[in-house]
Amino acid sequence: MERFGELLSATMYVTMRQVFGESCSELIYRLMERQASLKREEVGEKIEAFQAYLQKLVGSEAAQIILATSLKELCTELRLEYEEIEKYLSLLDELYDVKFRLLAPFLKEERSVCN
Repeated sequence: MERFGELLSATMYVTMRQVFGESCSELIYRLMERQASLKREEVGEKIEAFQAYLQKLVGSEAAQIILATSLKELCTELRLEYEEIEKYLSLLDELYDVKFRLLAPFLKEERSVCN
């Protein structure tokens, strides 16, 4: 679950930068740390506190848009990670298949010697 929190924090940070720009989003995070005792890295683990602070800062509707955009980005990121893992596992399957085909003749020879 810790990894998910880190990924969510990173996704929120990217969305904040897209919406507010680099300098403004940094200012928001610094204010959030001072006023709400919430660090940027903790956003993924304390999403309710982040949402409450964001609502106070930009209003309920804007906060919802930012959170929804972040969740879409997170889903995209998770899908990409899944596809990378799936490709890796597919490659492993292919390697095992090649290994089996290469070893099959030797295994047949061993069986004929044993019989």
